[in-house]
Amino acid sequence: MIRAIAGRNNASVKLAAKLQKKKYRTERGLFVAEGLDLLLAADSVGASPVEILVREDLMERVPRRMLDTAQSGTLDIGVCDRATLAGASSLGGASDVIALFPLPSWSLGDLRLGSGVTVFLHGVGDPGNVGTIVRGAVAFGAEGVACSPGTADPYGPKAVRAGMGAQFLMPVVAEVALNDLEAKLDAEESRGNPAPAVIVADPRAGTDSRLLAQAMSRRGGDNPSGEGIVVVLGSERGGLPEFRRPVVRVAVPQTRFDSLNVAMAATILLYELSATRT
Repeated sequence: MIRAIAGRNNASVKLAAKLQKKKYRTERGLFVAEGLDLLLAADSVGASPVEILVREDLMERVPRRMLDTAQSGTLDIGVCDRATLAGASSLGGASDVIALFPLPSWSLGDLRLGSGVTVFLHGVGDPGNVGTIVRGAVAFGAEGVACSPGTADPYGPKAVRAGMGAQFLMPVVAEVALNDLEAKLDAEESRGNPAPAVIVADPRAGTDSRLLAQAMSRRGGDNPSGEGIVVVLGSERGGLPEFRRPVVRVAVPQTRFDSLNVAMAATILLYELSATRT
């Protein structure tokens, strides 16, 4: 259904506003993607919203597939003026589209740690960094992203915005405890699979990331392309997790001082890992 919405007391506007908070995203099983560019990104990969709030002057830019779905009665599109839309947005008056999507139900069991690259974020509190890392993980062919308790919600509005559609393209799992991750790694070994390598990004005590191939070799094998790798990143100010198993610590070399944030370091490491596995 396509309908006009006026005023911030509308139920759809109130719901979109509530979904700015993680509590309501979890309760309702929905998350918001703000911006026409994100709606177009979702459409390009076949992701379907359950509801769209759109500024009235942009209706003609809503993807045809979604307009057809609304006309058939299975998608609700609310046409809003600027002030009404601002009441549901984290962007305020700059918002043009707010789309509500089902919250993915990925779990740690969905991540294939035994092959490819998986990213584990430990206490990364900035949602923009989390979203950017998910975006980099997609760009360089990672298998998935796991986020520890204390890491910003990867499906929060700022993280989704920074991801620019990446959350529609790969498993991203929230609230993964270190003990559960290690149990999953142990399970891979118990099934007779090669032990996934754990690479910890540590600017204070790491091997030069440009020597990553040699570091992996010194780990005790040649790390064939079929073997899994878990890349662990923490916040710039927080500590790094302590694993029971051996890890390879790497650092991105910098010429003068530690000026890379975690998202920049993650992107560099993911690129360098993609080069070692081609």
